[in-house]
Amino acid sequence: MTLLDLVRGSDLTFDEHIVSAIPGADPETGTSQERYRLWRETQNGKRPTEYLLPRIVRDVECQWPPFMGRSSPSVSADALRAKLAELGPWYVPFSLGDPAVNTMEFTDNFGAAIFADDNARRMQFRTELIGGTLGRLFADELGDMSVLDIGCNSGWFSFDLADRGARVVDGVDLRPQNIEQAEFLREYLGLGNTHFEVADATSFEEARRWDVVLNLGVLYHVTDPLRLLQRTYELCDRFAIVDTICHEEPFSGFVLFDTKDASHPHEGRESWEFHPTYRGAIDGLRYAGFREVVEIVASEETATGLYRGGGRRCFLAVK
Repeated sequence: MTLLDLVRGSDLTFDEHIVSAIPGADPETGTSQERYRLWRETQNGKRPTEYLLPRIVRDVECQWPPFMGRSSPSVSADALRAKLAELGPWYVPFSLGDPAVNTMEFTDNFGAAIFADDNARRMQFRTELIGGTLGRLFADELGDMSVLDIGCNSGWFSFDLADRGARVVDGVDLRPQNIEQAEFLREYLGLGNTHFEVADATSFEEARRWDVVLNLGVLYHVTDPLRLLQRTYELCDRFAIVDTICHEEPFSGFVLFDTKDASHPHEGRESWEFHPTYRGAIDGLRYAGFREVVEIVASEETATGLYRGGGRRCFLAVK
C-alpha cells in the first residue's frame, strides 16, 4: 500500500482537485519552460524595459576581434584544418588562418552550422560590449591586471582580454574538451599570458584572488546562483563582470527550469538550473557584497539579440 492509498482510505479529508492560476495548464505535464511560457501568456500588456542602475551606454560594432589576426607560422592551412577537426565538435566560431577557416565548419550539429553567422555576430557583439568597454575604461591599467574567466568554454573572452593587454588571464571550465580547444588556441594564437584548467565554477576552491573575475553566461546555468555570485565576489580583488540572461518580470527572484541538456558544451553541470530576473540579479550581486553595481548596455541603435529589450544584461560590479 502506498502512502496515497493510505490517505485515500482514511477518514481524513483529502482533496485531489488541482487548482491552477494558469488557465488550461496541468502542473504535472510539460516542462517547466513550457509552464513558464503559459504563465507569461497570462500577463497582459508589454512592460517597459527596466533600468534600475546607472549604466555605461556604448555604440557596439560587430567585427572579428583583433586576436583572430594572430596565427602560428609553423601550422599550415591543411594542418590547421586537421587539428580543428580532431578537436571538434566546435560550438564557438573562431575565424583562424589565412585564408580564414571558421571552427563552426567542425560541428556535429546541423542547426549550429546553419546559424553560424548569427553565433559569430553574437560573440562579436559581446566581445565589444565587454572587452571593448574594459579596454576604454582601464586602458594601460589592464597591463597590471590579472583576470579569472569562470566558465571560459574554449577561451574566447580570455583571449580577448589577454590580447588587449591583461597581465595574465586564467580560464576554468568544467569540460575537458573545452579546455583542450582553449589550450590549442593559446599556442596557435601565441597568447602565452593565458592559462587554462578543468574546474567546476560551482566548486572552484582556489585560495588565490584575481583583480578581475569574468562571470559570463554562467549565472543561469547553476542550481545555487547566490553562492556563485558570492564566490565571484570572494575571488576578485577589484571588480567582476557578470553577463547573464535576465527574465523581465518586475520581482526579485529566480525561475527554475528543467530538462536542460547537461552534455552540451554551452550548458551547465545539471539538467536543472535557476534563471535570475533582472531584479534578482541586482539583489544577488548586492547580497554577495559588491558595494557598487552599474550596467554596460548597447545603444538602442546597436543593441542586438536578447540585449535588445533587456532579456540579457551585463553588470560591472565593484568590490
